[in-house]
Amino acid sequence: PYVSMHGSTAKMVAHFTDDLIRRNITVKPFNLTKTDIGDLAMSLVDAATIVVATPTVLVGPHPAAVYAVYLTNALRPKTKYVSVIGSYGWGGKMVDQITAMTGNLKAEILKPVVVKGHPGKETFDALDELATTIASKHKQLGIV
Repeated sequence: PYVSMHGSTAKMVAHFTDDLIRRNITVKPFNLTKTDIGDLAMSLVDAATIVVATPTVLVGPHPAAVYAVYLTNALRPKTKYVSVIGSYGWGGKMVDQITAMTGNLKAEILKPVVVKGHPGKETFDALDELATTIASKHKQLGIV
């Protein structure tokens, strides 16, 4: 699930999903401004890894991302891995707030990728590293 306000997070999601697809990982991006919540819920239940992508709004995650994380926590999927990617303008506690909301999940939290402003080469490299980690962990568990 993702939401983007000024395009930074959307650029990160596009790069990240393309990288995962190149690694033969099944990816289902959900733009939270357009997504049917039932479709999201069905996909969350089956997801091996969930990566929430959000900009920071008033020091925390975008309200649509909060809703998606709340739904995920309520559904208690058998997800193995969770991470956060996103952007901010002046700081905040977006990652801390999202991970604190996933208490019902028995998932490993993977290193988040968060950038101030628009993503550049370093951010895209960090997203590639996260994709490598996910691909490796999925391979170890026989998940695609």
